[in-house]
Amino acid sequence: MNRIDLNILEKKAARLFFENKKKTYNIKQIKFFLNVKIDSIYIKDLLRNLFLKKCINITEHDKYSFNKSSVFLVGIIGKRKIKLIDLESSAELDISRKESTGFFENDEVYYSINKKGKVNILSVKKRTDQKFVGEVEINKNIKSVFIRKKNVRFIIDDKQAKKEDLVVVRLNDWKYEDPEGEVLKIIGKASDSEAQTHAILEEFSLPYVFSDKVEQETNNIKKEESIEKYREDHSSKLTFTIDPDDAKDFDDALSFKNLDDSSIEVGVHIADVSHYVKKETELDKEAFYRATSVYLADRVVPMLPEKLSNDLCSLNPREKKNVFSVFFIFSKNHKISNIKFCKSLIISDERLSYEEAQHIIENKENTIPAEKTILGNEKKVNKNLFDSIKKLYSISKSLKKEREEKGSIFFNKEEIRFKVDEKGSPVGYKIKKQKEANFLIEEFMLLANKAVATKIKENTRAGVYRVHDLPDEKKLVEIERFVKNLGYNNRLVNSQNINKEINTLLKACEGKPEKNVIDMMVIRAMSKAKYSSQNIGHFGLKFENYSHFTSPIRRYPDLMVHRILFSILKKEKYYDNEIEEKCFHCSQREELATKAERASIKLMQVKYMSKRLNEKFAGIVSGINERGVFVEVISNKCEGFVRMKDIPHDYFVYNYKTNSLMGQNTKEEYCLGDKVLIRVEKTNLEKKHIDFKILSKSE
Repeated sequence: MNRIDLNILEKKAARLFFENKKKTYNIKQIKFFLNVKIDSIYIKDLLRNLFLKKCINITEHDKYSFNKSSVFLVGIIGKRKIKLIDLESSAELDISRKESTGFFENDEVYYSINKKGKVNILSVKKRTDQKFVGEVEINKNIKSVFIRKKNVRFIIDDKQAKKEDLVVVRLNDWKYEDPEGEVLKIIGKASDSEAQTHAILEEFSLPYVFSDKVEQETNNIKKEESIEKYREDHSSKLTFTIDPDDAKDFDDALSFKNLDDSSIEVGVHIADVSHYVKKETELDKEAFYRATSVYLADRVVPMLPEKLSNDLCSLNPREKKNVFSVFFIFSKNHKISNIKFCKSLIISDERLSYEEAQHIIENKENTIPAEKTILGNEKKVNKNLFDSIKKLYSISKSLKKEREEKGSIFFNKEEIRFKVDEKGSPVGYKIKKQKEANFLIEEFMLLANKAVATKIKENTRAGVYRVHDLPDEKKLVEIERFVKNLGYNNRLVNSQNINKEINTLLKACEGKPEKNVIDMMVIRAMSKAKYSSQNIGHFGLKFENYSHFTSPIRRYPDLMVHRILFSILKKEKYYDNEIEEKCFHCSQREELATKAERASIKLMQVKYMSKRLNEKFAGIVSGINERGVFVEVISNKCEGFVRMKDIPHDYFVYNYKTNSLMGQNTKEEYCLGDKVLIRVEKTNLEKKHIDFKILSKSE
């Protein structure tokens, strides 16, 4: 039975008075508003509490009204519901679990502070428009959806929703211990892989279906035959793309030309999405709302419909394509002597994978063996293309060296890519490593982004920049202490050149078991890069000016940058009085997409390890808290948790100061980076959780 919670009911009653400050109510009217079958004595008790909190007045005839003489504050419920953020001052206030009962994170509330400094939350002012995803359960004919992350159970009354369905639910009313929920969508069965993926997208409010309006508008876009007067024709120049072997859209290409004075012209060509996606169209509004493509473990959820991303805008081989180009002239010693921006027309002569390009870089023969080609057939590469890639690689090395000398930080974190069967289950994995071919493309994309940002900075105030602030000093202290225990002597705190020290550390741990843990710790210490119209520079890259220009098919900020740059080239003013709000929105959507990507990878890890119960793996301690340790398997990068009781030989206690576990009797210690042998104990698909047991420590 769903029991009445008087604390929750009191806050609901308070809302009646906050929203109707001029009205007076009697007990019968208040009871009708609360819509509960309860003795009036309880209603009087909760109204007396509101009176003592100076929220309401009580008249002689047992009538109740809002207390206009009291001053009430407004705040937002913070993370984990243990903090309240005051809206006016942004101050963080502690709140008890009892006070936050009946509310969700990000709910806007009225509150007061009593004489003892305790926060009293009086009523909700505005509910967060939050949707939740969970599995339907039935107990004693009562349907409910338990949201494990929020530790809340919604009671639902929906005839269509069946047991074990994954559903999207939102709050309907909260007057009982468990809130009443409204089912917005039935996703599918909890055991279905497709439904599990859609559930992740729904959880983070990421759309995966385009509306009929957007699809219709997209279908009406035609490929033009004529070339605009401002567009330069560079279709005769040697041009190619380098992408992952499974790529479906190609938004960047490089061109190469030897000039008469022994200098080299390199063109960075980016799909001209702004040519097809016009401002304020339904397509543009949808692209802005999505703001980014989402890269899940088994699929890509595109920002733009496939006709655009995979066809019209994609720089497919041997097709005429509209692009936005940045041309660089390099001298013999790889110094830039000139930069030119223009909209142009190109034809990509060849589509190469990173593995094919890597083979060209590493070898003297221009024939790529069948096992390294996209189609699985031996491939003979045109000599001009072969020589051009060699020269471009040489230039990219110079660019990378120059960046390193100036303090750009280089991460080369290994990533896992799962191979899935037709049912969406992982059947194998591949560890993705960055190689020279990746760095070749990266260097020219960084160069173009930097050049565009500088051009915008010099010509207009209406810029969209990719900014990155200084790292968290407390986290740098933790890293320094951690790596010292592993034998590294890098000084990250109070260093005259933090970037250089970080690079030295990342290079020193290359190829070692603790590499991934150190990489992750350094990444977590970094501030989040974001989009802004206020240019503060990019700490990680050590660039004064940096924008995103090179991926407009999958990032909306790049599309904004294209429009701004084109207005500069046309000598027109670019007006957008909401540019900072748009930057903020894009940063938020990017963060949601990243969370969804991580959840998707974790889901695949759980599925993969669920078929390997009782198997043993070598691992490394990747995290520690008061409940136990996290261990990352060295071979497949899957991370699981080891509870205190599953650590052998002793009773262990967590040390906050050293972030380690210590055995009470043996004094055995577990620290970040320790190598261990684990066994897979159990997995939980709903929680996306893997449990390990430590069998022994490794040397």
